[in-house]
Amino acid sequence: MKEHRTKAYIYVSDSYDVKYIVSTIEQILYEDESTSYIFTPHYAVIDFLSPVFFQGIPGLDLSLRKETYLRENEVPTFIYERVPQKNREDLLDLLNEVKLNYYNPLEWLIRTDKIYAGDSLSVGPYFEPCTKNNFYEIHPFDTFEVYDIRHVAKTNLLRLKRLLEITTKNAYLMAGDFSITDENRKEIYALIYPLTIQEITTWKNKQKDGITKNSANYKGRKRIQISLPKLVEVMQEYERKRIDMEDAMLQLGIKSPATFYRRLKEYRQYQIKISE
Repeated sequence: MKEHRTKAYIYVSDSYDVKYIVSTIEQILYEDESTSYIFTPHYAVIDFLSPVFFQGIPGLDLSLRKETYLRENEVPTFIYERVPQKNREDLLDLLNEVKLNYYNPLEWLIRTDKIYAGDSLSVGPYFEPCTKNNFYEIHPFDTFEVYDIRHVAKTNLLRLKRLLEITTKNAYLMAGDFSITDENRKEIYALIYPLTIQEITTWKNKQKDGITKNSANYKGRKRIQISLPKLVEVMQEYERKRIDMEDAMLQLGIKSPATFYRRLKEYRQYQIKISE
């Protein structure tokens, strides 16, 4: 019997928009219109989540600590609450919005930007886990291998944010004598989370203080002075995908993406000029 499989991740977000992976979900649609849904909870992350923002996955009794939860020929509560039903009059319009030409509940959830207001859970696309030595993208269950923890990022704030993301996405880090695994994930989270939030709060407060001016004296925002060698160095790292935009902005002292893209344009124009 023919079948179509779709996999995704279920995340929960806290008040600081930190995302935690709580389960993998697989949907199997068969040609006879029967269905199977398989939930694989990730207890290594679930076990350190606060009940303030995570009360479980609707329809699943996580206290049973099952490795997988199977729902056959029934739409799980988690799916039913979030997707349009087949009898909706505007179903075709909703499918067209996400470029789907057939009814696939889980794929619709992955693609839609509509937000379910009943809880803080969301669905993200599935990525096949792999081993990496760069941190341009962090996906669940990836393994990162570097010689030293300092190679995670060049700034303390970005380093903390990446370590936290590795921890909350159930990824793994091997960095010399420092590691993040399922065995120490809860302890690493307890250490890194408050430090990261403190650093983010401090950075935001400094940013806020920098743009709060007396309106009577405000003459317009001054252009941030960046030396040409520094601009070239950082933009080259960015273009080669050795750092991401956030890291580049921190190194250049830029606070808005719009300013970053203007400076990137300047850098590219400079490169064209010197090559002529």
